[in-house]
Amino acid sequence: MSASDKIVLCLDTTTSNMQMGLARNGELIARVDVLCDSHRYHSALMIPAIDDMLKGAALTAKDLTALAVNAGPGSFTGIRTGIITARTMAQFLGLPVYLFNHFELLAFEAEAPTAVYLDALRGRAYHTVLAFGESAPVYHTPPELLQLNGEGALPASPVLEGMQYLVSPALASFFPDGATRLIEPDFFSPEAMVSLIGRYGDMYAKNWREVRPLYLQEPSITLRKTPPVAG
Repeated sequence: MSASDKIVLCLDTTTSNMQMGLARNGELIARVDVLCDSHRYHSALMIPAIDDMLKGAALTAKDLTALAVNAGPGSFTGIRTGIITARTMAQFLGLPVYLFNHFELLAFEAEAPTAVYLDALRGRAYHTVLAFGESAPVYHTPPELLQLNGEGALPASPVLEGMQYLVSPALASFFPDGATRLIEPDFFSPEAMVSLIGRYGDMYAKNWREVRPLYLQEPSITLRKTPPVAG
């Protein structure tokens, strides 16, 4: 490899489909796409998969010039795995991290304002309305958590001219037939990361201390109760 090559490791663990990519100078040269039975297994699979991907490209971690990661929303456990991995590698290798959210990655090819709805389980959705401006994404509705109903869920903001609807397949029944575009099952987010880096440059670049998850709801975990102290 040339000393001027830009090598970016892309990570996405926000869903049960663990995705990773390796890009050189804006072109994907390797990819990993593993459907896990549970996003909780990402932490066990990720580091060996990164190592194998680097070896397959005749690279080492020291050849990386940046990392990229999806900060969510999505699976709490999955997001945490990706964020911790990106922060740790960036800190020890002295690399910047391109920090993306799930909405922008899914809508990266949209040419019109897009209302994105991601399944948040139990009849809820993660939602935003965004468009891609010349120098940065523009949000018409900030990312939020919505409670859906049987008649469909529409953005709280006014419907914009030419607006598209991009919806998780699990939420299709909440929307009128023909009014939406379903998220493709073979969507590969590292490809979107590479495209957005090429389009907006270092706008997404953060240092490792700034790499934080995008949680739109509290994690569904049960804290262990502390037993009462005798006496």
